[in-house]
Amino acid sequence: MKRSLLRAAAEPLKLYQYAICPFCNKTKAALDFLKVPYASVEVDPLTRSQIKFSKDYKKVPIAVLSGGSVVGGSTEIVDAVLQSEASAPQAAGVDAQHFLSDEARHWNKWCDEKFAVCVYPNITRSVSECWQALGYLQRCPEFSMPRALATRALGAVGMAAAHGKIKKKYNMDDERGALFTAVDAWTAEVGTKEFRGGEKPDLSDLAVFGCIRGISDLPLYSEMTQHKEFGPWFNRVADALKAKLAE
Repeated sequence: MKRSLLRAAAEPLKLYQYAICPFCNKTKAALDFLKVPYASVEVDPLTRSQIKFSKDYKKVPIAVLSGGSVVGGSTEIVDAVLQSEASAPQAAGVDAQHFLSDEARHWNKWCDEKFAVCVYPNITRSVSECWQALGYLQRCPEFSMPRALATRALGAVGMAAAHGKIKKKYNMDDERGALFTAVDAWTAEVGTKEFRGGEKPDLSDLAVFGCIRGISDLPLYSEMTQHKEFGPWFNRVADALKAKLAE
């Protein structure tokens, strides 16, 4: 489990996730930057038994807020948290108007539709890649070792089998090409600025950053962070987040 440190005495929200899910990780990056406490709950990718309580939303991420309300979807969770924790941006020293500007929301939506959807098919191109991607299961305290190994093996086969369907869903002929087309669009938007948001990261910076931070154990992470334009931007966001958490 991972917690950020805004209010140690407050009950943190529960975030139901897959550790490598780009949408889950963009949510966590925003919550971290806003210093909103949360506890991650790993969902079994085969049974999804942990989220059966959710009546209307059947994917991850799903959040259960401190008041008990259930919210599904990365952007929806961040919005719900900010509505229920009205002082969160101020408490974290974040300019809410900048962080949630119209442009920040536009590029956050772009992340959902153009960038995040490209990450998953780029880590599931073969059974061996899927096996590697699911390695996190063996580090999850929620799973016994036999269960983790069985889930990892069955999940790897299932993910590889679904790879073509994911590409078809998002009209991708070449998943690597689609990803780096999105990278080019993003780095062009950042341009010569420190961040897409300008001098400080905004919601969109944290969204794109989170998608890649969440796959730090996988080869694609190194490829992305070594990219001549994307890599320096990524490191600046990482440093800004580290500084924010240290405040």
